[in-house]
Amino acid sequence: MNLKPGFAAFLQNNDVPAEFTILEVTESLNASLHELQKVDAEIQQLLELMETVEMRRQRIREVISDHKVILSPVRRLPPDVLHEIFFHCLPTDRNPVMKHSESPLLLTRICHSWRAIALSSPRIWSKVHVPLPGDHTFSEWSYALDYHTVIKDGHRQSFADVVRSRCDAIRRWLSRSGACPLSLSIGHSGDYSSLGIELIQEMFDMLLSFADRWRDIDLSIPEDIYNDLLDGINPATFCSLKSLKIALSSQEFADWEAEPIPIRLLAAPSLRRVTISARQTSRLTGNLAQPIWHRITHLTFTSSTTDKYLLVLLRQCPNLVFGEFMTSFSRWADQTVDKEEAFLPRLETLAINDFGAREIMTIVFNAIKAPALTRLLYQWFNPPLNSNSSLFLPTPVIPLLENSALISDLSLSGELSSQHTRECLQRGERVTRVVFGGPPSTNVSGHQVSHSPFMDPDVVIRPDTFDLRILSIGSGAVTLLPRLEYLEAYHLSRLTDEALLDIITSRINGFKRGETAALKSLKLSFKRKRQKDITEDVSRLAKEAGIEVKLDLTYLMEGCKFVEHTPQPLLTSGFSPNNDMWY
Repeated sequence: MNLKPGFAAFLQNNDVPAEFTILEVTESLNASLHELQKVDAEIQQLLELMETVEMRRQRIREVISDHKVILSPVRRLPPDVLHEIFFHCLPTDRNPVMKHSESPLLLTRICHSWRAIALSSPRIWSKVHVPLPGDHTFSEWSYALDYHTVIKDGHRQSFADVVRSRCDAIRRWLSRSGACPLSLSIGHSGDYSSLGIELIQEMFDMLLSFADRWRDIDLSIPEDIYNDLLDGINPATFCSLKSLKIALSSQEFADWEAEPIPIRLLAAPSLRRVTISARQTSRLTGNLAQPIWHRITHLTFTSSTTDKYLLVLLRQCPNLVFGEFMTSFSRWADQTVDKEEAFLPRLETLAINDFGAREIMTIVFNAIKAPALTRLLYQWFNPPLNSNSSLFLPTPVIPLLENSALISDLSLSGELSSQHTRECLQRGERVTRVVFGGPPSTNVSGHQVSHSPFMDPDVVIRPDTFDLRILSIGSGAVTLLPRLEYLEAYHLSRLTDEALLDIITSRINGFKRGETAALKSLKLSFKRKRQKDITEDVSRLAKEAGIEVKLDLTYLMEGCKFVEHTPQPLLTSGFSPNNDMWY
């Protein structure tokens, strides 16, 4: 239906239509309105039909979905496959906690069949975090186990009942593990009294009833509680123990001269991996029989041991594969050191935080003979007191670098000057990966802590810990790290993006001439904002050379400001601002 031709002319002007024209237009309009009503009625019918069909389609979909649920492949998975899937549902970075929102307890709340399968899967019940009374970590009973609250309110019996209920729950949990080796993490905050220690002892005795199946143990408790709980244990009872991680905290005003009780669990017959954090580490471990160290393959001291004792210890660990230590000055007046070598034929990775005396640590590194060493991480915190270049003294680690021809992964940090760093790199003919400094500190959740320069609005910038430009081909008489493929450096501020591009260009050109290996990856962290995007230039250069270079460059966030700062001399050490130390 269209507008009549005679009416169209009135749309082009503002003329008054004649009476008969008005009648014709009115008649035509009524016809159009009637036609519109018919069309609207048809649309309404179609909409109702569409709604009916849509509802029908939805019902069909629901029926199809129900059929698919019945035919779901997971219904036909055999129990042994579900056992494996359930095991991989457990946390990978820690032991499971006793919460219904987390596996394995979560798996028992899905359906009847899954509950039955979960309860009959011993492996998923072989790992658990056990918070002793007073430890609120991952605990759903935090308030119920607040000792001071329950004592203040006079609810001693309620407190004890809750603890014993938890003890029963843990016993049931571990009973489901069948004969599987156990992985336990046991924690305590250190706040306890006579009532608390009785309950702790009760829970620990329950755990000790499974001692023959302990395989991986992470024990974090105060030293005095440890002494009460484990003083009289028989190490032979822990026949399956393979890995021990123990952190013994002490009170702020503890008697450091008191004789510590040794860590008897170290004498477990099958123990291979050990991590220790405790005061007087040397004394805790030094009075144990030597044969126990023969079995250890992985050893970490996160608390300090003396520079002299480190060498004594290493001589007793001929099967060591991985070692991480923090050294400190020896307190004894006698600074003589037995120079007998420590032969470590299986050692592959060694990490040292060196706070020891330079002379003693030089002897230590010279005595270490590790023909299989491929990875070395070294932090030095005691450079020479006199910064005069004419009295330059080498870093203690140099003898180890010279004696270990297979090192391919090298990390350097601490208070190393550029001269010391160059000296180390000159011994790195086989190094393919080098790391300078370390990434920003993180908390347990993996997030950067508040003092990180990437988070603070006011950032203090110090001189670069290392001048990467010496890695450029032709920057010195000797090409440093000719096999370098992976480069990481942190806390850079003075190196410009243009200078970085020059370094990369020189290494790529060196590869094209056959002088160096091809760069594969650079991961650099700057304490400044980006000056230039070099990504396209690097991509072009790499493509021309027939290689691929991965760039991971992190800069200061927009909106952050920083104050350029040169460190003042440190009165206790005699460092000057020109030392260009690692920080």
